[in-house]
Amino acid sequence: MKYNQILSAAALVALAFASQAVFAGIITTTYAGSANFGSGGVGYYVGSVAPNPISATALVGVGIGGDSFTSSDHTYDFSATGQFNAWCVDIYHWLSGGTATYNIATGADLAAELNTLRPGTPAGATRVTDLVRLANEVYSTVNTEVESAAFQLAVWTITYGNADTTGHYHITPYANTDTNNPSIAGFMMDSGTASSAFGALANTWLNNLGAVDDTENYKLTYLSDGTPINNRTEYTQDLVVFTSVPEPATFGLLAIGLFGLGFGIRKRG
Repeated sequence: MKYNQILSAAALVALAFASQAVFAGIITTTYAGSANFGSGGVGYYVGSVAPNPISATALVGVGIGGDSFTSSDHTYDFSATGQFNAWCVDIYHWLSGGTATYNIATGADLAAELNTLRPGTPAGATRVTDLVRLANEVYSTVNTEVESAAFQLAVWTITYGNADTTGHYHITPYANTDTNNPSIAGFMMDSGTASSAFGALANTWLNNLGAVDDTENYKLTYLSDGTPINNRTEYTQDLVVFTSVPEPATFGLLAIGLFGLGFGIRKRG
């Protein structure tokens, strides 16, 4: 292979990696049960949360944990294997079983939704940034029922909960004094969920958000059915998917490696 061909190959590889961060279009998915990390669904824990499809303030029982989906559309990096896990960012609606079609959207789209649902501080863009930070710090360790439930609970707390003056979110139980003011109450749960093993783990992750090293680099894809989350005619829940991507330095190392290979070939040619 000639030197200029090596450089062309490096550029094409870099472009292929970079293009994965730009999504457009739709994907048709089929619900396949609880999150599957390679050995089958890990299951759900059960708790009570608000808001929910029945009430913005009264607790209602839900399954807590990630969801598994399959798709014959392998266009996107998260669906390349035909199966992926996703996490609910919409607790105003029940997840529909069977097949559903989602728009491939961005973190900015989710931020705009959250600005409508949870106006004020922190802003939607900050919440989305914190979701990605959570994934970077702990997602690579999630593979059990407890960890799946903890991660989902942490996602809900970031998207709907209140942050303290330091910007940290906390797992807190439902309080009767909050029930008439959901904008103050934020995300609420029963005391059993708050004190459970997965609740405690979620709280640890949230307390350490931004204070621990990233374990991997993830990007967020927002799967939206195209209607506002708080539109009661929406037929299913909106979701987020976290996909591992190479660290930026990887591109440089790849280019250097290919450059060196090309130089060596040229020297021998």
